Amino acid sequence: MLERLYIKNFALIAELEISFCEHFNVMTGETGAGKSIVIDAVSVLLGGRAQTEYVRSGMDKAVLEGVFYLPKQHKVFDLLKEAGIESDDQVIVMSREIAVNGRNACRVNGRTITLGQYRSIGLVIVDIHGQHDHQSLLQSENHINILDQFGGKEQLNTVRELKEKHTKWFLAKKELEELQARGKERLQRIDFLTYQIAEIREAQLKSGEMEELSREAQVLANAERISSQLNEAYRCLYGPERGVSAYELVSKALAGIFDVQKIDPSLEKLYTQLEPSLYEIEETAAELRNYLDKIEYTPERLEQVERRRQAIKDVFKKYGPTFEETMEFFERAQLELEKWENSTDRARELESIVEEAWLAYHDKARYVSDRRKELGKILEERITGELIELAMPDVRFSVTIQASEPSVRGVDQVAFLISPNPGEPLLPVSKIASGGELSRIMLALKILTADYDGIGTLIFDEIDAGIGGKAVQRVAEKLETISKSQQVICVTHSPLIAALADLHLYLEKNVMEGRTKTLVRSLTHEERVEELSRMLGGEKQTTELKQHALKILKKQ
Repeated sequence: MLERLYIKNFALIAELEISFCEHFNVMTGETGAGKSIVIDAVSVLLGGRAQTEYVRSGMDKAVLEGVFYLPKQHKVFDLLKEAGIESDDQVIVMSREIAVNGRNACRVNGRTITLGQYRSIGLVIVDIHGQHDHQSLLQSENHINILDQFGGKEQLNTVRELKEKHTKWFLAKKELEELQARGKERLQRIDFLTYQIAEIREAQLKSGEMEELSREAQVLANAERISSQLNEAYRCLYGPERGVSAYELVSKALAGIFDVQKIDPSLEKLYTQLEPSLYEIEETAAELRNYLDKIEYTPERLEQVERRRQAIKDVFKKYGPTFEETMEFFERAQLELEKWENSTDRARELESIVEEAWLAYHDKARYVSDRRKELGKILEERITGELIELAMPDVRFSVTIQASEPSVRGVDQVAFLISPNPGEPLLPVSKIASGGELSRIMLALKILTADYDGIGTLIFDEIDAGIGGKAVQRVAEKLETISKSQQVICVTHSPLIAALADLHLYLEKNVMEGRTKTLVRSLTHEERVEELSRMLGGEKQTTELKQHALKILKKQ
């Protein structure tokens, strides 16, 4: 429901704030007071055409804001999510600015969005009926939804199942077409991946091998220098031919200390400190000897090592640059190759899925189509009956259903045709010029679909235009009936309609500081009697008129 409407610098309205009730609201007032301007403001607020002429003379911009309270399951919240708009509760704030310089802005919950997104949100919240372009009835693509809503929960559930079956068929068909379109790419990709995997596998890479080869290459390249220096080191430590090796010198030192420690026991400490070095020299010399015995320098081995290093570098350059990254690439390539190789099996599987899904969808679509044709006949009869009661005695209403391309809605294209007067051909509802007739058609539809319609607020602008007597009373009663399940806001000149409202708003035009301004106020019981009397008899008030006004007033 629309809880609050704020208007600033819009046409004759300098600044206006209107609070609405949950059920039946009416707006009345003298001709030219600004009732239609309020409806224009709501239409623009919801995404209707914004013209700079709407900006109040002398002002830079007009500002419109609406606060809506909606049930948690309302489909608008899905649209908000798609637009990236946060909504923590059930309140939605729509605001729009119209600037004379053309820099307009649309915001929902403070977030600026495109006009297209903004309009799609407005369309599912409020329906306006009158001389305005914000009307779901004028949009032929909505007629199929209205027909399904007329079918009630059973039809809506069947249509939901139809949508699910279409989605399953469409997605499988799309995947199959993509696989088929990529047939040439598939063969090329399989060849390329096979080559890459084989190249990595043939390289027989090992973790740490590159580091080990680098070390070996460095040793081989300096083998003579290493051999010469280590031989010299060995001779210094343990070479017996000179008799002055470190081992023999330390041995002699130890023997001398050992001999004199008998004289002075304190020298035993020195002996103990030096003795381990003799063993260390011996062990080091042995390790040097072993290393020298193993070292083998051949140009062939160095060349072999360099070739292996280069081969690994080449593989790393293509797929690395490290062993770990190359192996990760290898695993990914294997998985992708498996996927491409299995795509033929997937294509055969998809062909079966597509065929089964199409048959399931087509069967359900035919069932839905047959049901729509049945509903169409019933709706034609019911709408015609309602419109006759609403002062359209010669009306003809038709629901046409033609074949269309398969979609989530099925294989039908639905259109509402109408002939309001005798001798006139059936034409699309959108071709009707009379806003009053259009409002009555929508009123009739809402009476039949109110329980399943997701629209929470209905606005009728002068729905009583061109009718009187019992027809107006019937319109009033139908509006009251609808208002029990949906919020109704109605601009009217009929006291019979105004008398049944839960909230009566009165608009008046005043001149302040040399400028015309529109004001609004909620009428008390006594004020409603006065206003109804005015609507019944004009400026000339009588006791009889006031008594009649009191009689027709819903709440006394």
